[in-house]
Amino acid sequence: MHNWLASLLCIFFAKFVNFFLFLFVSCGERRIFAFKTVTFEIPQETRKPLIPVVQYFRKRLSARISLWVLLWVTILFVAALIIMFHYSHNAIEKESLAKAEQMLEGKVLDIENRLHRVKVATENMRLDVEQHLDDPDAMVLYTKQIVKNNPDIVGCAVAFEPNFYPEKGELFMTYAFRPEPGSETILLSHDPTIIEPNEFKAVPYLAVNWYFIAKQENTTCWIRPHAPSDTVNSTIVTCSTPIHDKNGEVVGILASDLSLQFLSEEFLRTKPFPDSYCAVLGVQGTYIIYPDSSYLYHKMVREVVKNEPDRRVPEMVEKMLAGEDGMYHVTMFGRDSYVLYKSLNNRHWSACMVCPGKDIFATNKRYQVYMILITLLGIIFISSFCWYFVSHQLQPLNLLSKAAKRIKEGDYSFHIPSTSRVDELGILQNNFGAMQTSLSRNIHQLNQVSEVLKERNDELSAIHAHVKEADNVKMNLIHKIADKMILPIKEIEGVVTQLEEHREDSQKEDMANMSDVMLSHTKTITDLLDKMLDIPKKRKKTS
Repeated sequence: MHNWLASLLCIFFAKFVNFFLFLFVSCGERRIFAFKTVTFEIPQETRKPLIPVVQYFRKRLSARISLWVLLWVTILFVAALIIMFHYSHNAIEKESLAKAEQMLEGKVLDIENRLHRVKVATENMRLDVEQHLDDPDAMVLYTKQIVKNNPDIVGCAVAFEPNFYPEKGELFMTYAFRPEPGSETILLSHDPTIIEPNEFKAVPYLAVNWYFIAKQENTTCWIRPHAPSDTVNSTIVTCSTPIHDKNGEVVGILASDLSLQFLSEEFLRTKPFPDSYCAVLGVQGTYIIYPDSSYLYHKMVREVVKNEPDRRVPEMVEKMLAGEDGMYHVTMFGRDSYVLYKSLNNRHWSACMVCPGKDIFATNKRYQVYMILITLLGIIFISSFCWYFVSHQLQPLNLLSKAAKRIKEGDYSFHIPSTSRVDELGILQNNFGAMQTSLSRNIHQLNQVSEVLKERNDELSAIHAHVKEADNVKMNLIHKIADKMILPIKEIEGVVTQLEEHREDSQKEDMANMSDVMLSHTKTITDLLDKMLDIPKKRKKTS
């Protein structure tokens, strides 16, 4: 689509996609790049710090979801706008060209009607002239009558062959004309040299186009435009028809003049677009009607367009001069233009309408700007609404995130409110609240059990301390008793050794003494052992 707005949309869309991909890559937990089957990860130490915007999008799930929605909404809007602009461009082009073609056809039909009226009036008057060739004075009445009865005709001339009326001189011509187009005043002239421009002023009418061409072709024909003369102050085009005598010989020419000024005003007055314009070209490339009057009878269309860079322009001109109908889209005089052309006057002329492309699509461009603004506002509104809606819908996640953080810190005293939502987030919030309540209750029970266990442990620690202290006392006592038992045991060992050495020569009295000593020491040992056995019993009683 040849439209700057489409290019602007494509550039905006490309920039937006690049920005989105940048955020998408940056917001990932790991920045990984892949190309086909090769994947590599940026090392942690080489990563650049994220900009605040990227950090925000990375930390906010609602922002990333909104960004995704914004991306796809933008894609849909841009695609819809491009499609709409494309079809609207084609539709407006078709409709505008149809409108211009219809207006051109109307203008061509109007010119054809004017030319036809002039031609019919001229040919009808020729019949009257042919019936009264014997009355030269009647020619004045006929010329005045045709000018008076036909507003389109600004002048009418009847000119005869040399010496056709000997009594009138060698050359006889009568010319009735309006000094200005639309004037009610009709003037007469019999000067055979007055009609042509100044450069032909000394030339008799026998040598001018409107006379000798009609005589040569022996048929009614239109003569190319004449420059303003001393009689008519506007450029004229002449319809000439030959006058025949009873033998069918051409004896004169009847010529009716049509003012191009009046015709141009009607032809150029209406136009479909502000900068469009119309023109009428002759078969040889002369300008018959053109907005710039300096082109008339001074320039040829082939010479004007021969240096145009667009080579289709000369091709179009040749088709126009060949009497064809059609349309060209060309660059002419430095502007993009649509040129519609249509033949008229039995393919002797060609009417064209030049419509600048900027005028055809001016309204469309204005509407496109409106549509782009509306689209941007729509995207902003949808993005804002989506941002608000997603943030509102994801509030339970923020609540649960804060709750999980407090649980991680060991705080179970808070309460997570229940919700009436039945979607996944509502179920997650209610289940998380139930889990938090269960954890709080279980932690409370564990704390109570821990307190009981702590108390029991303190008691056991105290008992263990007493037991350890008793063990120490017992061990000290045992050591003391053992120390006390060493002497009796040694005494008993000495007595036994002495008894064993003097068993044969010992007396009973000595044996009895030794026995008493042994019993005494044995009793001492027995008493010490009894004390040792009494320590656990006393410990049990004290505990």
